[in-house]
Amino acid sequence: MNETLIVTLFVIFAIIYFSILGGVIYLSYRYIKYINDLDKTGCKCSEDTKRDMVKNFSYLILIGWLLFIVILLVSPPKQLINIYTSKIYAIIQFLIIGGYGAVLFLYSKKLIDESCACSDSWVREAMQYQSYVYILLSVISLMVFIVKLLIGKDDTKDLLKIIKVLANNKSKSKSKSK
Repeated sequence: MNETLIVTLFVIFAIIYFSILGGVIYLSYRYIKYINDLDKTGCKCSEDTKRDMVKNFSYLILIGWLLFIVILLVSPPKQLINIYTSKIYAIIQFLIIGGYGAVLFLYSKKLIDESCACSDSWVREAMQYQSYVYILLSVISLMVFIVKLLIGKDDTKDLLKIIKVLANNKSKSKSKSK
C-alpha cells in the first residue's frame, strides 16, 4: 500500500477519534455542571439516586480518559494491544458502558417525562441521545466478547478452565457440607 495513503488514513482516523473523545469529555463535563446547577437551584424533579450515579460516572469518564492518555504515552504499544484485545477487557467494557448507558437513559427519561421547567436544557436531550450510543456500544462489546469466546484462543480456554475448576470446587464444598 502507498505510504501516503496510510498516513492520510491515519490522520483521518486520528481526527475522528480525537473529535469523538473531545465530545465525550465535553459532555461528561456538561453533565456534571448540569447536575450541579439542578442541585443548586433546588430542582425537585431531578432528585433521584440516578442523578448521583450519572455525576459519578461522568467523573469516572473524565478521570478514565485522562489515565488512558497517560498510559497511552507511557506504556509500550504491544502491551496495550494485549490489554485492549483481551476478553476480560471486553466484558468490563460491556459492563461499564452498558451500566452507564442504562443509568443515563433512565435518568434523562425521568427528566423528560416529568418535563419540569427547571430541568429544561439541551443537556437533558443530549443525555438521552448519548445513552442510545452507549447502549449500542455495549451491545457491540458483548457481541465482540461472544465472538472472542467462539474463536477460542488459548486465554479463552484458560478462562473456561478457571470457571470449570471453580464450579467443581463449589460442587465439592456443597457435597462435603451435607
